[in-house]
Amino acid sequence: MADTVQEHVDEILKEHRVVLFMNGTVETPADAESAMARDILSAIKVAFFPVDVSRQPVIAQEVSTRSGMPKMAQLFIDGGFIVDSFLMPDAVASEDFDKILDARNVSYDAEMMQTMRDMNQ
Repeated sequence: MADTVQEHVDEILKEHRVVLFMNGTVETPADAESAMARDILSAIKVAFFPVDVSRQPVIAQEVSTRSGMPKMAQLFIDGGFIVDSFLMPDAVASEDFDKILDARNVSYDAEMMQTMRDMNQ
């Protein structure tokens, strides 16, 4: 068991390759940004571990400190910050998200990713 918030976040990131820190749960996101991040990851079939920070503000603060981004939702892969929910749609549209997932060997539905791009043109 972790003694500090930093150690607790470290444990989460060590135990799970892909982590979405979000407000609310996967079933009931607490805000539009968390719902959007969940929807994008679910649509492209990225397996992720959700962490509800809405009831744990110290964890949200630690995550924001690590990423340099003030708001949730935030995606981490292999312990490192990747993108927040505000920039995720742009990363999908520009194909940067594909490159990130490919470089980190994270499985996803490339056909659905392209469909999402096509729908937003």
